[in-house]
Amino acid sequence: MQVPFLFVIIRELVRCFNSFYYLCTVMANMKSLAKDTAIYGLSSIVGRFLNYLLVPLYTQTMSAESGGYGVITHMYAMTALILVLLTFGMETTFFRFANKGDEDPRRVFSTALIGIGSSAILFFVLVLLFIVPVSDFLGYADHPSYVSAMALTVAIDAVRAIPFVYLRQQRKAIKFAALQLLNIAVNITLNLIYYVLMDGDDPGYAFYINLVSSTVITLCLYKEFMGIRYGYDGKLM
Repeated sequence: MQVPFLFVIIRELVRCFNSFYYLCTVMANMKSLAKDTAIYGLSSIVGRFLNYLLVPLYTQTMSAESGGYGVITHMYAMTALILVLLTFGMETTFFRFANKGDEDPRRVFSTALIGIGSSAILFFVLVLLFIVPVSDFLGYADHPSYVSAMALTVAIDAVRAIPFVYLRQQRKAIKFAALQLLNIAVNITLNLIYYVLMDGDDPGYAFYINLVSSTVITLCLYKEFMGIRYGYDGKLM
């Protein structure tokens, strides 16, 4: 009678150990999740605050009569909408498939990158082909370079969105936040150089600077771009 009793004791001890191990694992994951969420949230809040500092810079350096700041806000409002359309919710889709046990995150990343990259290139080529009517429709017939610069920036940002999502999926929160803040730092620095040190007042330079900062950050993601074997899986799209 002692053997079954001893067996019951051992079984209950094993169950307790498994429950304790599971609880420790959950707590560790929650701690890691909270840490990553704090990094993402803090970088977003700081980024928005720093970008807000550009508003008084533009309003002080561009006269109200020129309408320069209105041009910037109008263009950015349109590009925000276009960026949403170009990515068409691929960030959420990426997380959905990349976190599946039977899907290779690198294959999902490659498929998403090719899909978004193709649509971004097509968008930019179409804008260049119809730059005159597009600029005239948007009210920038005298400044088609504004439209082309922002179209290229949107295309780059759409492609860049996928590596940033990949960083989050790989739980590289520090690199994600560092690149986001670097993008803002480059943007603000170049704006200060042109609008303050060089006493500039052309709103178009805000778009050119944005293009430069987007390009710099995209180049910083070269490891993500080069670190996978490219292939396209139509079933994931």
